[in-house]
Amino acid sequence: MIANPSIRFRPAEPADAAAIRDIVRAAYARWVPVIGREPLPMRADYDKAVAEHPFDLAVEDDRIVGMIETLLADDHLWVENVCVAPQAQGRGIGRLLLERAWKPRRARQDARSSAC
Repeated sequence: MIANPSIRFRPAEPADAAAIRDIVRAAYARWVPVIGREPLPMRADYDKAVAEHPFDLAVEDDRIVGMIETLLADDHLWVENVCVAPQAQGRGIGRLLLERAWKPRRARQDARSSAC
């Protein structure tokens, strides 16, 4: 995992929904002219999503700079969305979020392997 001491991680709370929405809209905005419409993540209901799905947040200086929304199933990890605020892109934050998301999946696989 890439070390970045200025970034810390925490689970999202309902109060984070507006900040998540803002980051998603900013991160995906450049694609609107390319595809001719807002990508689906820009139109999601993040109040509902945060209540229903796990989100992990990357935080720097008390500001949310990235997020990942996942669903962990028995046989796979579904990444619904991962994005980083435009001003924080290019620093490995998205990679850190993905690596963190895989940890529970890898732990489950290791437990199954050792049980066989």
